Amino acid sequence: MASFSSQIQAPFADTVYTDELLEGLGSRYSGGDPADLLFDLGAWSAGLESFLNVYDRSISDSDRIRSVTKDRLSEFRLTHSALARIADLLRLARKLDRESAVRLMRAGPKDLDEQSSAIEECLSLNSALIKSSGLGYAEWKAWRSLLADRLRSGPISIKLENASYSLGAVSLPPELRNVSGNAELAFADRSAIAGVTSRLGRILRTLKIVGRMLDEDEPLKPSILLFCSIFEQTRGLIDHIDISLSRFPNEESELFALLDGASYMASLELKKAYFQELTGIVGLRPAPSVYARVETAHALLNDSFQQILTGFAKIIRPGVETAELFPEFSRKLTESLTLRTGLAAVLKAVQAAESSPETKSIEHLRGVLGIFLGENLGFLFYKDREAFERFCEEVHAVDEKKELVPILHRFAAYAETLFRQVNMRAVLINHPFEIPS
Repeated sequence: MASFSSQIQAPFADTVYTDELLEGLGSRYSGGDPADLLFDLGAWSAGLESFLNVYDRSISDSDRIRSVTKDRLSEFRLTHSALARIADLLRLARKLDRESAVRLMRAGPKDLDEQSSAIEECLSLNSALIKSSGLGYAEWKAWRSLLADRLRSGPISIKLENASYSLGAVSLPPELRNVSGNAELAFADRSAIAGVTSRLGRILRTLKIVGRMLDEDEPLKPSILLFCSIFEQTRGLIDHIDISLSRFPNEESELFALLDGASYMASLELKKAYFQELTGIVGLRPAPSVYARVETAHALLNDSFQQILTGFAKIIRPGVETAELFPEFSRKLTESLTLRTGLAAVLKAVQAAESSPETKSIEHLRGVLGIFLGENLGFLFYKDREAFERFCEEVHAVDEKKELVPILHRFAAYAETLFRQVNMRAVLINHPFEIPS
């Protein structure tokens, strides 16, 4: 049986931004909303600052001794790719009409020119550094400090930060865009909800950039910078919620429980995404491995934050569902339900073949696997597809009962674990399902 993965082009996860790629990225904004360009500029600028600030403390190599002694060329290349992208976005921003730039981020042509010059200088220095040899922790620490100072002192640094929050809030579902002006809610409740939703709006819009990179097979290692920014923003969100809870007048209210649950869920998903999926990703070389980790981390964060926002939207419009607020959620839900049903059928067939490895049950299992490979495999995370295919190939290749039984035993354990992982997806939180006996 031909391997399914051999029929799919491997995802592109290199870190090099060529002139052709940058030109293609620029065409994305031509004729579009200037807000998209300026938000992306703010997101990548914030991502670079966060990468310099938290990378070594959040998703660098888990081996702390190795993180100090290893070569740091990969980190220098990442800052170079980020600076190249920011320089290109600034070039496009300078072509915007003055009214758009002033209206969206209160920056004039002079501010953009000065920022562009500063970024170009840093890019030139970074280009020279990556041609050097022996770039270790000391060199990385010095470059990190120098670049962070230059970015913070930029003429539009604070303006981009403020614009990112306002543009993130604009991208929220209609129910949550103007919470502050909702007279039906108490002032304290409005303030508490708006403080959370505005932050989540920016986070979700940043995650949308990562999703676009996955869909379009862009270089994926630079997305680590965006994830560093999301890490800082989420930690800030959790701290903000915890402070709000400490001052909350009524601990029995629905909003208190909602805020408490949001803080817990955000903390949990943050640990899953960063400490299980993203730690050490900069040192990975195989493109499929990078793609698999980025895809999983993106899904964990995006789906859980959409669920959190839905909880706040229900206070304003009771009965609203996540799929109504986020159209892509409906597609993910349908795919996950289909995948879970298919996995349940596979698990049942594998267990039946394991308990009675006769010709009839084996042929039935092979038929079920064929259907799953053709209809459901693409709904698995990329990281799970190869292992599943390998089991399928072994089941099709082995005919001897003595050799097949151990394979079926391992396959049954794997399929049950995979089923449980799929069942834990955030999109399925309101759709319980039991493993068939």
